[in-house]
Amino acid sequence: MAQKNKNTGLMAIIAVVIIAAGGLMAYMSQKVEKTDAPETQVEADAPMSDDGTTAEVDTAAGEEKAETANAAQEDTTPQQQEQGVVVEPGNPVVAKVDGKDITRVDVYNFIKAMPQNMQQLPAQMVYPLALEQTINTRIVQNKADEANLQDDPEVVKQVEMAKQQIARNIFLQRQVEGKITQDKVKKAYDDFIKKQPSVEERKASHILVASEDEAKAAIKRLEEGADFAELAKELSTGPTGPNGGDLGYFGVNDMVSEFATVAFSLDKGEYTKEPVKTQFGYHVIKMVDSRTKPNPTLEELAPSIEAELRRAALEDMVAQWREKVEIEQFDINGKPIKEGANAFGQVEPASN
Repeated sequence: MAQKNKNTGLMAIIAVVIIAAGGLMAYMSQKVEKTDAPETQVEADAPMSDDGTTAEVDTAAGEEKAETANAAQEDTTPQQQEQGVVVEPGNPVVAKVDGKDITRVDVYNFIKAMPQNMQQLPAQMVYPLALEQTINTRIVQNKADEANLQDDPEVVKQVEMAKQQIARNIFLQRQVEGKITQDKVKKAYDDFIKKQPSVEERKASHILVASEDEAKAAIKRLEEGADFAELAKELSTGPTGPNGGDLGYFGVNDMVSEFATVAFSLDKGEYTKEPVKTQFGYHVIKMVDSRTKPNPTLEELAPSIEAELRRAALEDMVAQWREKVEIEQFDINGKPIKEGANAFGQVEPASN
């Protein structure tokens, strides 16, 4: 007798839908992971722990996103500024392939097809990558057109499958629309914030030098009245030197223990009277400020919260649909599934 199951496979269906909607851009994701983001990049001479710094939500995603594209292929985006670049209204040509135009809206449309987490990236990061891939897509499309494969049976078959997948995705998207309200987003945000632990942070500057004698000489000059920031610019090695040695705010676990222990023991405005040795060299540390780490804002977390709410709504919706239909499952050979076996037909070991 066939095994009836209304719940088995629900997560597989959800996964297929999500992968189909967001799996187009694996190559793009790899490219972005290798791209430096100056606003969040840790300076090389900062004595970071092996675990690295605490991840921050990137809120620099600009308003210049795929939503500005429309069916008429007209860009009506008002003039705006992205990282110092004025984005003028209109739909200018941004590239040509064999003399044929690629417009800004073409790139926007490419971005619109990307997974949402990619769309949330800063415009100055995602746009250049999307432009390159739009050009690549146009080149490949031209080659495919030359091959005249429109009536090829395999092409026709895959086009039909793609149409069905697109129809399913649009249907699901419309079913979920309206279920994600701002009140639900705000409640999820409040629940998240309540669970966040309080994290103490310090803001410090440091002078990093190669030897203990150099560090002691720097301390002597500070005792004689030298300005810490100016001395760091003069003596400190690494990228933070030109910035007066400013390391910004960090938690106790964000730095190597030798550095963090000392930094968190200092009073505001106090600097170390003895060099602090770490694997990076010798430090003179000044504690500039202390605070409790601020929680991310609703605006910062809203995109990820909305994505999670959509996923949960979709999962619940499909679960309800499965309850209303009769499902019969067989093993991989089309035979009744044995007691204790999975859909492949393999008997799963009993748990202790």
